[in-house]
Order: sequence, then C-alpha cells, then structure tokens
Amino acid sequence: MLLLAAFMTVLTLAIGLGASFVITSLDIYDLTAEMPVARWREIHGMLPNDPAVRTRFHDLFVRYSHTNIRGQDWFFIAITAGISTLLGGAVAFVFARRLSRPITAVAGAAVRVAAGEQDVRIKPVALAGEVAELVESFNAMAASLDAYERERSILTAGIAHEMRTPLTVLRGRLHGLIDGVIAMNGAEAATLLRHVDRLSRIVEELRTLAHAEVNALMLDRREVDLAETARLVAADLAPLAADDGVGIVVSGSAPPLSCDPLRISQALTNLIYNAVKHAPSDSQVLISIHQSGAYVMLSVADSGPGFAADDRERLFAPFWRANSPANAAKPGSGLGLSLALKIAQAHGGTIIAANREGTNGAIFTLQLPLGAAD
Repeated sequence: MLLLAAFMTVLTLAIGLGASFVITSLDIYDLTAEMPVARWREIHGMLPNDPAVRTRFHDLFVRYSHTNIRGQDWFFIAITAGISTLLGGAVAFVFARRLSRPITAVAGAAVRVAAGEQDVRIKPVALAGEVAELVESFNAMAASLDAYERERSILTAGIAHEMRTPLTVLRGRLHGLIDGVIAMNGAEAATLLRHVDRLSRIVEELRTLAHAEVNALMLDRREVDLAETARLVAADLAPLAADDGVGIVVSGSAPPLSCDPLRISQALTNLIYNAVKHAPSDSQVLISIHQSGAYVMLSVADSGPGFAADDRERLFAPFWRANSPANAAKPGSGLGLSLALKIAQAHGGTIIAANREGTNGAIFTLQLPLGAAD
C-alpha cells in the first residue's frame, strides 16, 4: 500500500510539472506574440539584477500578458486532468488487482476450510507487507487446524480402542453371571474390579491430559526431593518389574525443587513403567538423578530395543504405540508418555527421548527447573 501511494504521488507530480511547463511556455509565447518588437528587444537588453529593470519588466508583463485563463489554457488543463485520471486509474487498477487476488484467494480458501477441507493452502505471493503476512498467517492457521483434526481423530480412535476391551470383557462376564455360566466369587469380583479400575484410570488420565492441554492443570507445589520421590515410585513398581525379571536401580541426588509431588510421582510412574515394559528379562532399569545448572535431570534408561529415528516425534502422541513385541505383550493405556510430558511442561520442564549410546535401549530424561515456575 505504501508503494502504491508513493508511485501515485510521483506520477501526479510528474504530470503536474509537465503540464505547468507546457502552460508556462505557451504563456511566454502568447506574451511575445502580443508585445511589440521594440518592447521585446527592450526586455532582452535588461540587466537581471537591476531593481529598476525588475520594475520595468513587471510593467511590461502586466501590460501585454493575459490575466484571465483563456480557452487554450482550459484545453490544456482538461487534457492534463484527463491524462492524470487515466494514468492514475490504470495504475490503481493494476495494483488493486494484484492486491485483491490473494485476498480473494484467502476468502475462498477460508470457505473451503470451514466446509471441512483441512488440507487447503494458498501459494505464497510475490507481494510484501500486509498481504503476504495475511497469506502466511492463513497457511499457518490451516496447518494448525489440519494437525489438530488429525490429532483429534487419532485421540478419538484411541479412546474407543482402549475402552472397547475392558467394556467387552465386563459385558461378557456380566452376561455370564446373569446366565449362571460364571459363578460369582472373590476371584471373579477381582477380575471385574480390575477392568473397572482400568476404565477409571483411562478416564482420569484423559481428564488430566485435557486440563494440561488448556494449561488448566492445577499444581500443589511443595519442596520435593526428586531422588527420594524416585526411590518411592521405584519401590512401588519393583514387584511388577520383578515378575518380568527386571530390577530397578536408583542412583544420584539433587537439591530439592518446587513441584507437585503427586503429579511428579505420576510422571515418574509412567516413565519407569514404560522402561520396565520394554526391558528384557534379567536386565535393569537405571534411574539417575543429578543437577545440571538451573535444572534437575532424572534419567530412566532400559536395555530394550530402543526406538526408530522416525518414531521420535510420535513417542509422546496420545495412544501412539510402536509395533513392538513389548507393546503387544503388555498393552497400556497409550497415554503414559503423553501425560508425563504434559506434567513436565506444566512445571516448566520437558522430557527428552534418545537411544542409549554404545548399548541397546532408550533413555528418557525428565528435566525440571529448580526454581518455582509462575
């Protein structure tokens, strides 16, 4: 827009100066045509810096020049105005077309996105300034909506998949109890309760994940020794790990930090359980804690197969699982790593995933700031 305004200003000035030069030249021509030859020669002989000469020149100019605008002057004024209007209109039309084309494209693309076409994008324009920013902003918005829609579809499918199994089992066994095929006893009640607990866990994890997504996860911050918390969580999971022939070893220490102990315990439980699930029999899950600058680092390492490089970005996606024997043998809710990352981020930290160097296995590092986050 600034370029258009500048161009129109320069064009108008150029046309105006040209018209002024033409009209002035015609006025001089008319002046000499009306003036006697003797007076014209007198003007040519005048000295420009003499005050008396300037007075005489003025008298001659007033006597022989026309004080009113004549017909030919009106003609040139009309021609100048017409040329200015035509050129200005043509330039404005060209620039308006260039400006309106991408804006029209954005409007049409917005209608298509509203109709459900999430993959609509607009080709970048050669223009600079607000129009180019509008196109870039629209493409960024469309990409975000597309990613959100894909995540929503995956999340919906994941919820349906995770809840289908316990609901199917509960439905089948309850029908068996009603029909008398299954006897109601303590063992059967424990089985039913286990599936109900699984459903409750999925619902609670989804609720926590939803709060974290909108930054509404409430934290009860206290001064916590992360190493001691890790030892308590490891002790709780030790019997489960021992059933698979996996040991859990905790080492290291760090200064206390401000965090929600229940949420951090939940994140550690998910990280350690994930490591136990992928660790081979007769191996150990190694948990180490240390301070690194303004952060406390807690690493959870296993001796499993690790993960493919292409899977790194999807490790923390809700309900995403790699195709591995461990996931088939020990299915979980599919929300553990996602929830752990959201809890870390709510505390101003993060989780870094990597494959171990020089050996098999993956290592997940929980990074939390020592200071209290706002």
